[in-house]
Amino acid sequence: MRIQRYTDLVIALYLLVTGGFVLASRQFVTNWERYLFLHLVICTAIVFLRFLPDKLPAPLQVMRDWYPVPLFLLFYKEVEVFAASFGNWSLTELIRNAEVILFQGHPSIYLSEIYNWVALSEYLHFCYFFHNIQIPLIGGYWYVTRRPVFREMLFLLCATLCISYLFYILYPVDSPFYLAEPPGAPLAGQFFYELVHFVSERGGARGGAFPSSHVSVSLIIWITAWYRQRKLACALAPITAGLILATVYGRFHYVLDLVAGFGLAIAVIGFYRHFLRDRIADDSFLR
Repeated sequence: MRIQRYTDLVIALYLLVTGGFVLASRQFVTNWERYLFLHLVICTAIVFLRFLPDKLPAPLQVMRDWYPVPLFLLFYKEVEVFAASFGNWSLTELIRNAEVILFQGHPSIYLSEIYNWVALSEYLHFCYFFHNIQIPLIGGYWYVTRRPVFREMLFLLCATLCISYLFYILYPVDSPFYLAEPPGAPLAGQFFYELVHFVSERGGARGGAFPSSHVSVSLIIWITAWYRQRKLACALAPITAGLILATVYGRFHYVLDLVAGFGLAIAVIGFYRHFLRDRIADDSFLR
């Protein structure tokens, strides 16, 4: 259960750091007292988790093991508020200018114009939507069948997402989803296209683009599967590859967001493997 304690620690540190940001920039944050109070309450609850026994009744055990997942959603929605209040948005223009130099334009615009095939668009939008269900779906499967793998995956996801959210808050980037027109006909109006845009318009967080958490989360899960359950990794490979491509094709991210998300996932796994694995892993998969 050691790795679960480190997961708790990562989340508690994130709450304290972001709470400190809110307190320091309270003149810019509407209802800053509510955010600070919420962070302190959750942080206190996490501290009390240390006093729970290792064996709990099944419903309590599920809540104790899964509580970080709904917090990911809360933290992500907070990004939009904090980034708008005290973030430095200058990175948006730097990324946009860099892409023009590197790619003679914006691949997030011209890819869907060149390859405006309905079948390709629907497949890529399906892969992009899969991001919304992959943690409960694959995590739930491992929770039932290989719980140590679930806990290691969750720790890696917590570290990756908390780093991403901190960057979103301090250096938010306005994605093509907000700055560009969405792809039009014949791609618009199709089932998965409309489903993804429906979810993104209501669940997105402006500023949360660089690094792409869609890419980093998908890679963390896929690499976990590659080391632990190779057949599952092979089954996930076309979906993971499609999801990564969809971030740019669907005008949700810049190419540099994708690259940064890839780099972050590799960095987190590499740090875990070389510095933390032997100390905290209950049943390590990265050998």
